[in-house]
Formats: sequence, C-alpha cells, structure tokens
Amino acid sequence: MKPIRILFVMALLTVLVCCANTPSNKAGEVTGESPSTSAEAKSNVETPLDVKSFGLLGNVKEVLLSTREYEVGAEQDAWEKTDVLDLAFDEKGRVVRDEFENLYAYDAKGNFTKGLSDKTVMKRDEKGRVIYYENRQDEEDDEGFTMKFEYDAQGRMSKVEIVGWEHTIDHTFTYTDDHVYPDRANIESEDEGDHYSTVIDYDYKSFDDKGNGTEREAHSYAKHTVDDELEGETKLVITEKRKIQYYQ
Repeated sequence: MKPIRILFVMALLTVLVCCANTPSNKAGEVTGESPSTSAEAKSNVETPLDVKSFGLLGNVKEVLLSTREYEVGAEQDAWEKTDVLDLAFDEKGRVVRDEFENLYAYDAKGNFTKGLSDKTVMKRDEKGRVIYYENRQDEEDDEGFTMKFEYDAQGRMSKVEIVGWEHTIDHTFTYTDDHVYPDRANIESEDEGDHYSTVIDYDYKSFDDKGNGTEREAHSYAKHTVDDELEGETKLVITEKRKIQYYQ
C-alpha cells in the first residue's frame, strides 16, 4: 500500500500540469506577452531535452514547490509543504530528480549509473527522452516499481504508467495548442480491487519571463470505487507556488 499512497498523493500535487484555460491577462502582465507562444519561441532553442520533456522551458536548474490544499466548501489549510525540491537538472540539462521522486546519476560519458538504488534501470528512446525507469533492490523486491513514459508528436509527455507489485497508476495528459504544459491530467489507479479515478484541471496565475508557471491552482475530483460501487469522492483545490532557478 505504501508505494501507491505516495504516488497517488504526488499525482494530485504535481504531475507536470497546468491550466485548462487560456492564460489570463494577469499571466500576460507577468511576462509582458502570452506565455503560450512568445516565451516558448524565445526559449525553445536553449531548452534542454529533459527540461522540455518534463514540461519546462529554459536552462532550468531546479524547481522548488510549496503546496496548500483544501476540500471544496472547507476553509483553506495552512501551507503543507514549503520550498520542497520537485525537479532538478544538471548543467548539461539532464534530469537528476523528477517529480515522482526518482533520482538519476550519470558518469563522465553521460551514461546512467544509478537511480534510487544501484539496481535501478533507466532507458531513453532514439531521440534521447526518458521512456523507462525501473527501481528494485533485487529480482525478489516486491516493493519495487516500473515506470513507462510516452510522448506525443510534439515531444510533450502524454502518458506515465506506474506498475508495482499489486497496483498500477496511469497518468494521461492533454494539451492546448502548442503549450509545453498540459491543461488536464487524468489519473487511473488500481490497488488490490480498489479503483481510484482522478481528474485534475489547472489554472495558472502567474508566469516568469521564461514562460514557466510560478503559481497555479489545481481543481481535483477523485472517486474511489470497489467492485464498481462508489466508496467515496473528494473535491480538492490545491494551490502550488514554484520557485524556478536557472543556470546562467
């Protein structure tokens, strides 16, 4: 149960996601232009492959995330997490920590050497994008998991499949126009007969001058069913603030 609990919560809080609506005037005022087109056009050449694969623009070093959530109709809680490391990349633009809490290490030649354990396996496709991550201590490690990453024709992450011993979690993402960030995340998970279905829509409140969101609001609707019988449902509003640091 532990792996699915962690990943299910992480899915609700992060998952590379962003607004379901056209960026507001407020967002345009932050960047001075529409972040969906101008910032991407300016940053696209200098954006490393892994950075763009994980929904960001520019030569990103790390992303720090603060979150606050509350159920619809309830009072807002205090900030639960403050400036927690969410994503990180090395000076060559390679991912070293993704938002699913996976770690990546490389040797001097750029070969992957280690992840969450010495037994971790990571694979990239012919274009160099991360497509597979497997973490196990050994062949008998029931607590291990595998992840498969898929991309659309524009190189944006379209699906992440997580498979553990007795659970699966599928994330699918949809996009508006040429945005590098999704407008919606759909999450389906199974764990020993329990089914969880979550839809998250995102609304960005502000962007930086690279076109990356610095504050967003997530509207999450989750259902829990057992043998097709509804066990519970939850509507959450999650506010996220990001501090994004760049290599010079």
